[in-house]
Amino acid sequence: MTLDLLSAPHLPQAKTALLQQVQHSSTALVTEYPLLLSAELSQQLLQANSAAIAQAMQPAALAGVKKLLPQAMLLGNAPERAHFFAVDFALCHNDQQQLSPQLIELQAFPSMLALSFFLEQHYGPCLLDGRSLLQRQQLWQAMLQVDTANNSGDTVMLDYQPLAQRSAISFLLTAQLGVQVLCISDLYRKGRQLFYRQHGRERKVRRIYNRLILSALPTDAALQARQLLSDADVSWLGHPDWYYFVSKASMLFMQGAWLPPVSLASQATPAQLANRVCKPLFDFAGRGVELSPTPAYLASLPSADYLLQQKVQYASCVTNPSQQVLKTEIRLLSLWPDNAAQPSPVAMMARLSSGPYMGVSQQAAGGGVTIALCAQEALCA
Repeated sequence: MTLDLLSAPHLPQAKTALLQQVQHSSTALVTEYPLLLSAELSQQLLQANSAAIAQAMQPAALAGVKKLLPQAMLLGNAPERAHFFAVDFALCHNDQQQLSPQLIELQAFPSMLALSFFLEQHYGPCLLDGRSLLQRQQLWQAMLQVDTANNSGDTVMLDYQPLAQRSAISFLLTAQLGVQVLCISDLYRKGRQLFYRQHGRERKVRRIYNRLILSALPTDAALQARQLLSDADVSWLGHPDWYYFVSKASMLFMQGAWLPPVSLASQATPAQLANRVCKPLFDFAGRGVELSPTPAYLASLPSADYLLQQKVQYASCVTNPSQQVLKTEIRLLSLWPDNAAQPSPVAMMARLSSGPYMGVSQQAAGGGVTIALCAQEALCA
């Protein structure tokens, strides 16, 4: 597979439509170009994604992760399986100058689904793993269970200060489906039931579309969240504990050509630090990553909850319309409805950066986020 299997044509129509529909600073993250992938590269990514999820959900892998996981991080009463997966692959080159997707991280957590669907709709719907955009949107909306007929407001999207986040754009787009976007501080409890107020009216919460990461909250907010949510009488769509059950720690129990070598940082020798990155096991979005760890750095870590991952060589395979060469990661988003035998991939997002770090919170000038489409299926050529 050569390095000419993707392109980033300047097609500003989706960004223009987005700016007309949503007025928020987070729209600055979105590029004015999609990423068009060859069918061969798309299939390679889909196969690696399926393998990574299947291995992470194996009972032995889940048991291994739970042994490493500090129990104080958990809320408890999690359902038997995850509803969402976000799996990130760097587009790298191997010794034969072939594109080789390499797993960077994964989480059983919802990412920017509403934004991905919006961008695909405006660039040109395509097939993904045999499903149309409409079929994938319907799958997601069926999981949300929004009562649009009665405008009951009982499905809420929950986070901490959601509209202050750089990913707020996806919250705002989700709200247009009738989902109420709430901060944890908006909730109050009566017995085991949760409520919030809207225009002076009390609303009962039936279903939580969760974006909270308990360990990332300020101390007071984390305490409030635990008091409100522990044993609450609600239906969960994306329980907080699954954020940890499928995480970078899962990579310790995986194998595949798409997996860079990983090991626990606590078991490393000085000789093993060369060409390694140090990452926290249970964090996301690039937080806590050290690109050049030293023995002194490892000794300073506050806990044993870190891993070492072999550095990957990003391919110089994407040039934006300003002629900047960008590092590229593809995030595959998958859904797993309660009535489905296996997860379904529903979107591919691209994260691009000209700097040393990736992630929404770290992207450098010239990069951003966009939709990745199979060029042979897309209608935007």
